[in-house]
Amino acid sequence: MKALLPALAVSALLAGAVSAKAQDAPPPQEDWVLTSIPERKATLALAEFTSGVTLVARCIDGAYDLFITGLPEAPARATTRDLGLSVGEDAALKTTVWTVGEDRTTAFSRLPAMVARQLAEGGELQIVAQGPDHRRYRFIMALNPSSTALEQTLTACGRPLIDPRDKDTEGDGRETLPALARWEIVPRPRFPAPVGGRSPTEGYAVLSCGAENDGRLVNCQIESEWPRGYGLGREALRSVDRARLRLNDEAAAAGRRLEDGIIVFSINFRMD
Repeated sequence: MKALLPALAVSALLAGAVSAKAQDAPPPQEDWVLTSIPERKATLALAEFTSGVTLVARCIDGAYDLFITGLPEAPARATTRDLGLSVGEDAALKTTVWTVGEDRTTAFSRLPAMVARQLAEGGELQIVAQGPDHRRYRFIMALNPSSTALEQTLTACGRPLIDPRDKDTEGDGRETLPALARWEIVPRPRFPAPVGGRSPTEGYAVLSCGAENDGRLVNCQIESEWPRGYGLGREALRSVDRARLRLNDEAAAAGRRLEDGIIVFSINFRMD
């Protein structure tokens, strides 16, 4: 996968971002700054930190993104990277998968609305990323809670400010299923028809779905997709209508049920 998810032209706001270790003492709390670009149908919220890290949440013409810039550079040719993330004083650090941007110090969330809702709660924010020297860099920052600017980006894209599905979610947008389940019938998406005579050769859509005890996926939502504008998310939704899950052996032995949570996974598209 080559140049991924080009950022909106906010280079003046993001210029000069470089990776750096966070200070030992907690820095002052930062708030989000709201920016509107009507001609692009865009609403953006930005939070910049002295560590060089910048967070951007944006709604552009109905599509929602959240990305981090100023991270240690991702390894060459990597299209995804793992970031540790926690929000709140007592929150556990959770490893999540992010898509590497065209600028390799930038990473795009595969669950942007969910992460935005976490960030809106404010408090201590920790990000852990591996650098090109194979060292782990930890950034410790502070965000003001209940950011109006961040909430406006969610509202602009029709995303809820509170979603009860978040607390029951398993998975972080990888192609593999979370440990709870395995595929009984694998989804087989088709590439949608070209748009304007063009069609991507590869891409992905991240879905969050409930499940019935018989393995059917229900109430699926598109969390993110790349590239946009080609209907990959819609095709991914169609493909899961025919797919089926089943519990893995360990989950079944532990008395787990498919319908107990929300399962997050990606469906990848590749042109043969």
